[in-house]
Amino acid sequence: MAQFNLKDARDLVVLATGNAYLQAIAGAARVETAQAQVETGHALYDKAVAQQQAGVAPAIDTLRAQVEYQTRQQQLIAAANDFAKQKLSLARVIGLAAGQEFELAGKAPYQAFPIPDLETSVQRAYSLRSDYKAAQRRLAAAQLERSAATAGYFPTFDVAANYGEIGKVPGDVLPTYAVAGTLNIPIFQGGKVHGDVLKAEASLRQAQAQMADVRGQIDQDIRNALLDLKSSSDQVEVAQSSVNLAEQALTQSRDRFSAGVTDNLEVIQAQEAVATAHENLISSLYLHNLAKVSFARALGRAEEGVREYLKGK
Repeated sequence: MAQFNLKDARDLVVLATGNAYLQAIAGAARVETAQAQVETGHALYDKAVAQQQAGVAPAIDTLRAQVEYQTRQQQLIAAANDFAKQKLSLARVIGLAAGQEFELAGKAPYQAFPIPDLETSVQRAYSLRSDYKAAQRRLAAAQLERSAATAGYFPTFDVAANYGEIGKVPGDVLPTYAVAGTLNIPIFQGGKVHGDVLKAEASLRQAQAQMADVRGQIDQDIRNALLDLKSSSDQVEVAQSSVNLAEQALTQSRDRFSAGVTDNLEVIQAQEAVATAHENLISSLYLHNLAKVSFARALGRAEEGVREYLKGK
């Protein structure tokens, strides 16, 4: 069972490492988004200052734009700090030397993931999960232990035999042999055997309970993973649509502000909507990819699954 425990531990390491990596990827995306928001805020502030100096916009527009610009700067600082800490966590999880600098190779990958069939996934997990195989071995060992204990009630028959030669000189050697049979009937060992049987039956019931618990856990893990896959996939689709709509609204608001149709309050609100939409997209991408890793872990093939399901990175 040691190899099954080792495989299960490796799957847990893959899950932890994948989670840390996806968190770092999401942190990098937040820094990139925050930087873009700072640049947009700076452009809006410059536009408001120019219009105020030209006498076509009130000072309140400049103040609002300045507040928005500084708010975006604060968010960028916070995002960069969070990303730096996420990189430290990732480095520790994967075993890099303390203080070693590294850069992430890719961005948050997204690839549509067909939702697998529940029953097929559960059966695959029963055939692949190391903890389930270990539980099967424990159950088989407990059954053999009970059979051995029950056999203590049965009589046993032993046969011993030997053959040799005896004599003073080689010419006078005579063959010798002996055969003996022993019948052992456990008349006075009933109490000991009964105790051994009770102990073996208790171990068997415990192994059966553990087996049922592992089966239930596998079923729950698969169901949870499939629910997360479906929910996160829907969230990604909605978030992508929201980003497109929010960016269109921001473009139209900036055009209206440049034409003098409205003040920059509408632009700032549109910029807030864009920032919120991007944050929702980043979070949904993280959850979607984490759901893929969790599904691979639930199947019992975390190492292979991560390479397969995140190949779009």
